[in-house]
Amino acid sequence: MNTHLLTSSQTVGPFFAPTLLREDARRNMLTLPETVGERIRIEGRVLDGDGVPVPDALVEIWQANAYGRYNHPAD
Repeated sequence: MNTHLLTSSQTVGPFFAPTLLREDARRNMLTLPETVGERIRIEGRVLDGDGVPVPDALVEIWQANAYGRYNHPAD
């Protein structure tokens, strides 16, 4: 019996552009000790419908600061 929770297949959305990838986001630490706010840890795996890992998957996560603002010129 397959116990994996399946989500629908999705194509790249209208907001993604390769230029949105920040070099500092590739580090393990995105905050400094003096950064305000609650720290959380997000872990997960991307699997296909048969439960096999997807090696070239990209998961996009938007992180607001402690004041609910994003590091974006329009916010």
